[in-house]
Amino acid sequence: MITEFKHMPNTARVLIYQANRAFNEDELTKLNHLANEFLNGWRSHDMELNACIEIRHNRFIIICIDESFESVSGCSLDKSVKFIKDLEQEFKVSLFDRMHFAYKENEVVKSCNRTAFEELIAEGKINENTIVFNNLVANKSELATNWEVAFKDSWHSNLFPIPSTL
Repeated sequence: MITEFKHMPNTARVLIYQANRAFNEDELTKLNHLANEFLNGWRSHDMELNACIEIRHNRFIIICIDESFESVSGCSLDKSVKFIKDLEQEFKVSLFDRMHFAYKENEVVKSCNRTAFEELIAEGKINENTIVFNNLVANKSELATNWEVAFKDSWHSNLFPIPSTL
Protein backbone atom coordinates (compact mmCIF):
# COMPACT_ATOMS: atom_id res chain seq x y z
CA MET A 1 0.00 0.00 0.00
CA ILE A 2 1.43 3.35 -1.01
CA THR A 3 0.91 6.11 1.55
CA GLU A 4 1.97 9.70 1.00
CA PHE A 5 5.09 10.61 2.93
CA LYS A 6 3.27 13.33 4.88
CA HIS A 7 0.82 10.71 6.21
CA MET A 8 3.50 8.33 7.44
CA PRO A 9 4.04 8.22 11.22
CA ASN A 10 7.19 9.80 12.67
CA THR A 11 8.29 6.31 13.75
CA ALA A 12 8.30 5.05 10.14
CA ARG A 13 11.64 3.54 9.16
CA VAL A 14 13.65 5.32 6.46
CA LEU A 15 16.32 4.01 4.11
CA ILE A 16 18.26 6.67 2.21
CA TYR A 17 20.15 6.10 -1.01
CA GLN A 18 22.22 8.99 -2.33
CA ALA A 19 23.02 9.25 -6.01
CA ASN A 20 26.46 10.45 -7.01
CA ARG A 21 24.77 12.99 -9.30
CA ALA A 22 21.42 14.71 -9.62
CA PHE A 23 18.68 13.07 -11.68
CA ASN A 24 17.32 15.14 -14.57
CA GLU A 25 13.59 15.78 -15.07
CA ASP A 26 13.09 12.88 -17.51
CA GLU A 27 14.91 10.53 -15.15
CA LEU A 28 12.82 11.73 -12.20
CA THR A 29 9.61 11.00 -14.10
CA LYS A 30 10.79 7.50 -14.92
CA LEU A 31 12.17 6.98 -11.41
CA ASN A 32 8.83 7.90 -9.82
CA HIS A 33 7.03 5.49 -12.17
CA LEU A 34 9.46 2.65 -11.31
CA ALA A 35 9.14 3.45 -7.60
CA ASN A 36 5.35 3.15 -7.74
CA GLU A 37 5.62 -0.14 -9.63
CA PHE A 38 8.01 -1.48 -7.01
CA LEU A 39 5.89 -0.35 -4.07
CA ASN A 40 2.71 -1.83 -5.54
CA GLY A 41 4.33 -5.28 -5.54
CA TRP A 42 6.45 -5.00 -2.39
CA ARG A 43 5.47 -7.56 0.26
CA SER A 44 6.72 -9.02 3.50
CA HIS A 45 5.67 -12.63 4.10
CA ASP A 46 2.93 -12.18 1.50
CA MET A 47 1.59 -9.16 3.39
CA GLU A 48 1.36 -5.75 1.79
CA LEU A 49 3.76 -3.13 3.16
CA ASN A 50 2.70 0.42 3.97
CA ALA A 51 5.46 2.41 2.31
CA CYS A 52 6.39 5.28 0.05
CA ILE A 53 9.39 6.47 -1.89
CA GLU A 54 10.29 10.13 -2.00
CA ILE A 55 13.00 11.77 -4.09
CA ARG A 56 14.61 14.82 -2.52
CA HIS A 57 17.01 17.32 -4.01
CA ASN A 58 16.87 15.27 -7.24
CA ARG A 59 19.44 12.86 -5.80
CA PHE A 60 18.22 11.21 -2.59
CA ILE A 61 15.90 8.21 -2.83
CA ILE A 62 14.14 7.83 0.50
CA ILE A 63 12.17 4.68 1.18
CA CYS A 64 9.80 5.12 4.12
CA ILE A 65 8.11 2.09 5.72
CA ASP A 66 5.45 2.08 8.42
CA GLU A 67 6.43 -1.05 10.34
CA SER A 68 3.49 -0.69 12.71
CA PHE A 69 1.41 -1.85 9.74
CA GLU A 70 3.66 -4.81 8.79
CA SER A 71 7.29 -5.51 9.66
CA VAL A 72 9.87 -5.60 6.93
CA SER A 73 11.42 -9.05 6.56
CA GLY A 74 14.95 -9.82 5.44
CA CYS A 75 13.59 -11.00 2.09
CA SER A 76 11.62 -7.80 1.57
CA LEU A 77 14.72 -5.74 2.42
CA ASP A 78 16.64 -7.82 -0.12
CA LYS A 79 13.98 -6.94 -2.70
CA SER A 80 14.39 -3.24 -1.95
CA VAL A 81 18.17 -3.55 -2.37
CA LYS A 82 17.65 -5.31 -5.71
CA PHE A 83 15.30 -2.48 -6.75
CA ILE A 84 17.95 0.11 -5.88
CA LYS A 85 20.65 -1.89 -7.73
CA ASP A 86 18.35 -2.04 -10.76
CA LEU A 87 18.01 1.75 -10.57
CA GLU A 88 21.79 2.07 -10.57
CA GLN A 89 21.91 0.14 -13.83
CA GLU A 90 18.95 1.94 -15.37
CA PHE A 91 20.25 5.44 -14.66
CA LYS A 92 24.02 4.78 -14.65
CA VAL A 93 24.45 6.18 -11.13
CA SER A 94 26.00 4.99 -7.90
CA LEU A 95 23.55 4.64 -5.01
CA PHE A 96 25.59 2.54 -2.57
CA ASP A 97 28.83 4.53 -2.25
CA ARG A 98 28.91 5.52 1.43
CA MET A 99 32.16 7.43 0.85
CA HIS A 100 30.39 9.91 -1.44
CA PHE A 101 29.38 12.92 0.63
CA ALA A 102 26.64 15.46 -0.02
CA TYR A 103 26.66 19.03 1.21
CA LYS A 104 25.04 22.36 0.42
CA GLU A 105 26.85 25.23 -1.22
CA ASN A 106 24.67 28.35 -1.50
CA GLU A 107 21.55 26.18 -1.09
CA VAL A 108 22.65 23.94 -3.98
CA VAL A 109 23.23 20.29 -3.11
CA LYS A 110 26.59 19.04 -4.31
CA SER A 111 28.45 15.82 -3.70
CA CYS A 112 31.94 14.43 -4.04
CA ASN A 113 34.13 11.54 -3.05
CA ARG A 114 36.06 11.37 0.20
CA THR A 115 39.30 12.81 -1.20
CA ALA A 116 37.57 15.82 -2.73
CA PHE A 117 35.52 16.31 0.47
CA GLU A 118 38.72 16.42 2.54
CA GLU A 119 40.25 18.91 0.09
CA LEU A 120 37.19 21.17 0.36
CA ILE A 121 37.54 21.09 4.15
CA ALA A 122 41.27 21.89 3.96
CA GLU A 123 40.50 24.81 1.60
CA GLY A 124 37.83 26.14 3.96
CA LYS A 125 35.07 25.67 1.38
CA ILE A 126 33.37 23.27 3.76
CA ASN A 127 33.35 24.63 7.30
CA GLU A 128 31.61 23.92 10.60
CA ASN A 129 28.42 25.64 9.41
CA THR A 130 28.18 23.91 6.03
CA ILE A 131 25.02 21.81 5.77
CA VAL A 132 25.79 18.12 5.25
CA PHE A 133 23.48 15.14 4.89
CA ASN A 134 23.31 12.43 7.52
CA ASN A 135 21.99 9.49 5.51
CA LEU A 136 22.19 7.29 8.63
CA VAL A 137 18.96 8.61 10.16
CA ALA A 138 16.64 5.76 11.10
CA ASN A 139 13.11 7.14 10.99
CA LYS A 140 10.91 9.93 9.67
CA SER A 141 11.33 12.00 12.83
CA GLU A 142 15.13 11.87 12.59
CA LEU A 143 14.89 12.68 8.89
CA ALA A 144 13.07 15.90 9.78
CA THR A 145 15.51 16.94 12.50
CA ASN A 146 18.90 15.29 11.86
CA TRP A 147 19.25 14.71 8.14
CA GLU A 148 20.30 18.18 6.94
CA VAL A 149 22.60 19.40 9.69
CA ALA A 150 25.53 21.73 10.20
CA PHE A 151 28.86 19.96 9.77
CA LYS A 152 29.76 20.68 13.43
CA ASP A 153 26.63 18.80 14.58
CA SER A 154 27.11 15.78 12.31
CA TRP A 155 29.02 12.53 12.45
CA HIS A 156 31.16 14.01 9.64
CA SER A 157 32.96 16.21 12.18
CA ASN A 158 34.28 13.08 13.95
CA LEU A 159 35.74 11.71 10.73
CA PHE A 160 36.94 14.99 9.20
CA PRO A 161 38.20 17.53 11.71
CA ILE A 162 37.95 21.17 10.61
CA PRO A 163 41.38 22.85 10.68
CA SER A 164 41.63 25.53 13.37
CA THR A 165 41.94 29.13 12.24
CA LEU A 166 44.30 30.47 14.92
